[in-house]
Amino acid sequence: MSDVAVVEFKNYVQSVPAALELAGAGAILPKTGMIILKPNLTNSSPPPVTTSVKMVEAVYNYCVKHTKAKIIIGEGCGSGNTMDIFEELGYTALAEKYKIELADFNEADSVLLENKNALQLKHLYLPKIVLDAFIISIPVLKDHSFTDTTVAMKNMFGLAPGKFYKAGWNKSKLHNPSTDKSVVDICTYKNIGFCIVDASVALAGMHLAGTEKKIGKIIAGADCVAVDSVASQMLGHKPQNLEYLVMADGLLGDMKNINILKGYP
Repeated sequence: MSDVAVVEFKNYVQSVPAALELAGAGAILPKTGMIILKPNLTNSSPPPVTTSVKMVEAVYNYCVKHTKAKIIIGEGCGSGNTMDIFEELGYTALAEKYKIELADFNEADSVLLENKNALQLKHLYLPKIVLDAFIISIPVLKDHSFTDTTVAMKNMFGLAPGKFYKAGWNKSKLHNPSTDKSVVDICTYKNIGFCIVDASVALAGMHLAGTEKKIGKIIAGADCVAVDSVASQMLGHKPQNLEYLVMADGLLGDMKNINILKGYP
């Protein structure tokens, strides 16, 4: 049974720590080593296309109260230059405020990994910095053109260095022939330590230019499959009809035995 916390959204300062606490994040976070906060900054568009810097700030402030691990923010944007997008969306200012390191996964020193049992990506480049790190996936809840929804798991595409996977856009080679299989493979190469989803305002219809839909929730949990399942239902999808979740069920998490913990800030 996987616990997924669903907390009413009041504001990031109150609702984010409430969701993390309800989901038991304090006990799960590593006490040493490195934690990487991974927002979804697919491009320079403002939220809800991208993760609000206020959301990430709230996660950071929770983490520093529960661990002595080094905490950084990392992303490899889907289009454009990552460091420029950090600047445009307020992440550079956030990093300066708290003296947080910003990592550009698109240009990072990388290693080539192999997984003969992968569905599609038998080899995958990943930044060295992520290999031993604890990843917190911090996406916005959105519909997606290829995978129907993009939540915590699809957000991990940002780890793959764009210098190896760029064609039409920075990650385009990961989308063929099956985006769904690539989602499962990337999360198999590097597991998500914890997920917290901004579902205060979701994006329906399309992940880059959809229709804003007020849902008013923050969703959190350690099981990425369970979290994506719960979140996807809020946009009207049946998890059993989402290919990447069906393939990940039992491999990366549980989409059937979910205990929803409801809370308020």
